[in-house]
Amino acid sequence: MIKIAARSSLLIISIFCLVAIIAVSSVRISFFSFLGNDISRTDSLLYMMSMENRSLEPIIPNKMDSSLSKNALRLFTNINLVDLKTYLISEIPGLDAATPKILIAGEGTDFTNLPIESPPPKDLDIWGDDIDNKDDDEKVDDKKQETKDYKVYIYHSHDTESYFPMLKGADTNKPNLAYSKDKNITQFGKRLGKKLEERGIKTLVETSSVQKELVKRGMSFGQSYTVSREMVVEATKQNKDIDLVFDLHRDSARKSVTTKNIKGKDYASVLFVVGTGHANFKENLDLADKLHKLLEKKYSGLSRGVFEKERKNGNNGIYNQDLSEGSMLIEIGGIDNTQEELNRTVDALADVISEYYWGEAVEVSK
Repeated sequence: MIKIAARSSLLIISIFCLVAIIAVSSVRISFFSFLGNDISRTDSLLYMMSMENRSLEPIIPNKMDSSLSKNALRLFTNINLVDLKTYLISEIPGLDAATPKILIAGEGTDFTNLPIESPPPKDLDIWGDDIDNKDDDEKVDDKKQETKDYKVYIYHSHDTESYFPMLKGADTNKPNLAYSKDKNITQFGKRLGKKLEERGIKTLVETSSVQKELVKRGMSFGQSYTVSREMVVEATKQNKDIDLVFDLHRDSARKSVTTKNIKGKDYASVLFVVGTGHANFKENLDLADKLHKLLEKKYSGLSRGVFEKERKNGNNGIYNQDLSEGSMLIEIGGIDNTQEELNRTVDALADVISEYYWGEAVEVSK
């Protein structure tokens, strides 16, 4: 009996030592691992299968680390030794679903200040009257040429998303109260459309309310993209020359994360979200990358970067981006940004979108 117990103990110790050796020989942890993307369990399984079936090798991602020990650990525990996020995600329920991956990091962007989404309360009338807001409009006179047909379509899947400085009497300690039927993200969609028109790009701005339609149909907030998809399909069907499709949102992060001072003026920061739940997401990523780089060139630090959201654990993961390679979800500012800051950012966006359109987009369409 004692011998059996001793052998069992020795076996357990041996297994423990083996795992420890694998970990020590493989681990290369640093703070910057928070910026990386973990390899999926599917990729790890493919790698292990390819050791027996060489025909699978061409479909294995190039970034796969050719280590049997690390891929085995990743497959069976979902822990990536070079990515600290996977340790936290494995211990905190729901964190994986709520954590977008950073594809392109903007200035100051890391695992601690990722985008936040806070669904609204059912009753949107609790704030009373909204305060008046100045338009702060400055007309642009650098119109290069003018398109004949609509080239840009702007809509809002979460059209009641608002900002606390625009709301009267809202409890600023509760981010999910930054919603309004009247003063919301849609006014910045209208401004962006107007600024693009001033730059010669005919722009169609959606006026129908997704959230109103959800209430009418008895649908939930989580079904917003189902309704907005219908709008995108109809708009692009009726206007076949549309090249760029923008779904504008606002983040629920606080002001320290969503504000950037450029040359003495505060701007609401911008971030791009790419849904990777469809086959052609790389075209959307390419657009996001180019817009991000243009912002970095002309308004350094304004872009928080490009984020990936997969189609899993309740995430939509597509965001209608499969309908057009020129489709993008853009988050402008956060719940604490002022109208003045938001207007500056919208004007900056119009500037870089116009530069992109009259440069690359027009050349590609020729």
